[in-house]
Amino acid sequence: MEQTREAIAQNLAERLCWQAARRDDARVARRLYRKQVVDGVYRLDEGALLDDFFDFLQQLGVVGLLDEVQGTAVQREMVPFVQYLLLYSLKTLFGIESMNALPALLFSDEARMRLVGFNAHQARHGVCQRGAAKRQGPRVRGPICSDALADNIVKLNVRDLEAWFNGVIRALAKTGVFAAKVTGIVDATDLETTAQYKGCGQVTRKRKITDKRGKVHEIEVTVYGWKLIVLIEARTKIPWRQRWSRSRSTKRFPCGP
Repeated sequence: MEQTREAIAQNLAERLCWQAARRDDARVARRLYRKQVVDGVYRLDEGALLDDFFDFLQQLGVVGLLDEVQGTAVQREMVPFVQYLLLYSLKTLFGIESMNALPALLFSDEARMRLVGFNAHQARHGVCQRGAAKRQGPRVRGPICSDALADNIVKLNVRDLEAWFNGVIRALAKTGVFAAKVTGIVDATDLETTAQYKGCGQVTRKRKITDKRGKVHEIEVTVYGWKLIVLIEARTKIPWRQRWSRSRSTKRFPCGP
């Protein structure tokens, strides 16, 4: 089933409004009736939500930290790498599942594109006209194509990304998001690659396969890649620290605050 603009707008409202808040309409009505001061009044349309959210990121210093994240294999930079990061962050925030859906659900929205640094001309006509002569049919609106985002986001420098992630957590801690005492949950997952990835680790594991006759066999396979270890704060479910480690079976990697 294809996603709609209404569905991703609902994702945004739920993720930015209600995860860290408690809804109490009766209490709000009483305070307004008694002319008492309220913390704030926020519109629920996505434009206002994103404006407030990006302003919050600016105050935290998160956007400045993004400038330090670079792609390891970028030869020529037609689009600043920070804009790829912001676009992919919006994809995650809106809960857009498919890269191919980005032109229709995200890239064609000029207000959102201006928010991440593209001007109106770029949002309508693209940042360049490369391949325009070979194009068959009308151009899909948006500053870049979904393939450009996919091709560049995988070129992130892992250590820069780790430093940015942990920098965001430190910024959140300074604002008092976390309590004085926290309970941490450590979780790890494998990030598998091929053997060609520079600096990746390797581990030999046993896997069960079923042959054409239905018999189960156990074989040894070598897996390449990294292990992503995340420390999550139990109350808010906010990741507290991230560490990338080479994936090896003979060594455990610590993860601390």
